[in-house]
Amino acid sequence: MASDPRVSKPRLPKAYTDEQLIFLRSHISGFETRTRGHVRGDAKKFALDRANEFLVRFGMPEDLQGIDEAEPRFREQIYNWYKNTVGRARRKLEGRTRSKKSAEKVSGSPGHSNLTWSPNLETPTTVSYAAQSDIAAQNASSSSQQQQQSQQHVPPPQPTGHIQFSFQTNVSVPSAATLALNASPNALRDAFFTRGIDVATLSSLIQSYVLSHPSPTPLNPIIDALFAAVTSSLNAPSTSRTASNHDTIIAILRRFTEACGYFPATLVHAGVSGPVAGPRALQMAIRKSSIWYPVLAPASGTTMSDEMERIAADRQKRKDYIQWAQIHGAALELGLLSFRGDYAGTAESLSELMARDAVWEADEVEWVAGIFVLQSLIRTGSLARKHEYEQLLSTYEGRWKEIKDEARQALVTEVLLSAQQDLAHMDEGRVQ
Repeated sequence: MASDPRVSKPRLPKAYTDEQLIFLRSHISGFETRTRGHVRGDAKKFALDRANEFLVRFGMPEDLQGIDEAEPRFREQIYNWYKNTVGRARRKLEGRTRSKKSAEKVSGSPGHSNLTWSPNLETPTTVSYAAQSDIAAQNASSSSQQQQQSQQHVPPPQPTGHIQFSFQTNVSVPSAATLALNASPNALRDAFFTRGIDVATLSSLIQSYVLSHPSPTPLNPIIDALFAAVTSSLNAPSTSRTASNHDTIIAILRRFTEACGYFPATLVHAGVSGPVAGPRALQMAIRKSSIWYPVLAPASGTTMSDEMERIAADRQKRKDYIQWAQIHGAALELGLLSFRGDYAGTAESLSELMARDAVWEADEVEWVAGIFVLQSLIRTGSLARKHEYEQLLSTYEGRWKEIKDEARQALVTEVLLSAQQDLAHMDEGRVQ
């Protein structure tokens, strides 16, 4: 029966780079294990998760860019690749092969993948051998096979009923630590705000990066990636965003918190292990970012180009300082700055000191940062301190008139109005 031309069939993967092949092949055993499990759909979910991780690391393949529903088609394509690869391995293991007609049909398809594979039975020691790619390889002489076995000095494996895969490629399959290097800071940044990446996969990427970059504070690059994710989200065109800046930051921080929930006890940051290591790393970064110091100009001997670079660096630093204050406030509202085992009132003391002191500093960038933190203090504070917050907010209103930068003044205007509403809602016990 002829196939219906109206039905869009998933295309087979195009040629992959060596790095992409290593990534795909490293997960075949995990897919094969899940196909023998008792959870319906577990193998497909595993394959779709790997497809999402592939997109984060390598991006959309060129042959799928610009077409309708590219991501769903790519995920289905990867799932079919894993399913067909495992299926071929099982048929060969059981001595079953496809009919000649079916084999010719597959080999003649325009999108046929040239991936080579060969199944081995699991054993304490396995022997990798090349997948047969043509008839000549299949009819190799027995003398050459005996010579090859004598060089390897490894006895034939004993069957155990479990499939293990080995491949022949022009690069060697690296260790797990080498594979973890694929979790780059850019991939982590994108994973923080990519909807197709679930928090379990995000946590796996974080742990992979930490594993390959050990240090006493291994989560510092992860916090940098989180900050970069916030920057990318806030800099996106307003037409493509449906949430406010504050809600966007809240969503990213919640995603980070949920990913930290998967951290094992072996993940340690600054002496804190397990799921609370993430909030500790964020707390340390916020403490460092709460101190403002401008980019200083050289004493003498500067050119016009040097001065322009200094001005640009100072402008960027001011933007980053305000953004860290926004993250500070969001983290305070989510309770990420204090947790069990911490000193009592540590988070509140840090936030209140910044909000109280910033309004008296000389640089207006500190006023802007301080008002963001003050608003979060009002939202998380008690009714007993309402009068205290009203006085401090009134001081910030006086500073608002002195702000020279129009963009910063607009930011403070919005936050002042919102903070006044939060104070009014304090009486009703529903500060938003």
